[in-house]
Amino acid sequence: MGTGPPWTDPRFYAAVTMPAAMATRLARGAAFAMLCVIWGSTWLAIRIGLQGAPPFLAASLRFIVASITLVILAIAFRSKWPSNRTEWSLVAFVGLVLFTADYGLIYWGENNGVESGLSAILFATLPLQTGLVANAFLRGERLTVQKLAGIGLGFGGILLIFRGQIGTAGLDKAFPMLAIILSATCAAFATVAIKRWGHETNPVTFNAAAMAVGTVGLVLVSLTAREPWHVPTWPEGIGAILFLALAGSVVTFVTWQWLLKTAEATSLSFVALITPITAVLLGATVGNEKFDAVDLVGSAIVLAGIYVSISHRVAGLGRAVVGRTAPSSDPVEPPGRQS
Repeated sequence: MGTGPPWTDPRFYAAVTMPAAMATRLARGAAFAMLCVIWGSTWLAIRIGLQGAPPFLAASLRFIVASITLVILAIAFRSKWPSNRTEWSLVAFVGLVLFTADYGLIYWGENNGVESGLSAILFATLPLQTGLVANAFLRGERLTVQKLAGIGLGFGGILLIFRGQIGTAGLDKAFPMLAIILSATCAAFATVAIKRWGHETNPVTFNAAAMAVGTVGLVLVSLTAREPWHVPTWPEGIGAILFLALAGSVVTFVTWQWLLKTAEATSLSFVALITPITAVLLGATVGNEKFDAVDLVGSAIVLAGIYVSISHRVAGLGRAVVGRTAPSSDPVEPPGRQS
């Protein structure tokens, strides 16, 4: 039996494409893990930065540094800028909703007494909010019972980890806490908007333009709030701004938008469930904070919730259970009819 050229054998394509696909999955997994680590540290970095600058000024300086950095990168790599009305409208929307409103609310909330851990709890509502918005605007993303169960389980793990800080949520912090929840709402709408209309945009140039728009909005808010403008202190203010601009904005948002091109918006939002775990681990290793067995159990519950939400095995098991409990669809003989 003769053999033809290797490229006529389907196994040849499998041998060539499988390593590439595996490498892509590893790269995406590493990128997601990087987001969890960096964004897990930003809650504390924001808190430190607020010691050296007022909230809206600190946020605007963060994004102007990030925007300028991205513009330089865009010029160096000759990246494609948004080219039509839809893309520029999306730039304006994301700039105002994500970088002005979302981060303005986060900085204001933390500046008004919401601790980093409590902020992480409130922002961990992001997966549920993203799931609801995606269900309404993205044809391929339904908010299934499986996703709801996983999100609920993961959020329960977050509550367990930060059980000690829940008691600090008094009425005096009601509005700052609401601000953090609304910041997650803004992030949910921005994520879904990019997923629906920004598939062809370049992550570097898109974020450069959107952050510039967000900076203008934050500057106007800062002026309206009559914040004192001064050079931020060193190292608290300037150090935090540089870290948040370069690592917490340039690296993360470019990576995040790259991942969003192929990942579900709801699935990518699960980073908000893992970043609190990262924050706790950083506090235990760097800040000599306590990390006990209950925190470990809570972390495991969070990861289990994410697994429940995205697992094909869980989905298959659910379909099998529903199939067994569904009533028989066999036709019933009408009364009086005999065979």
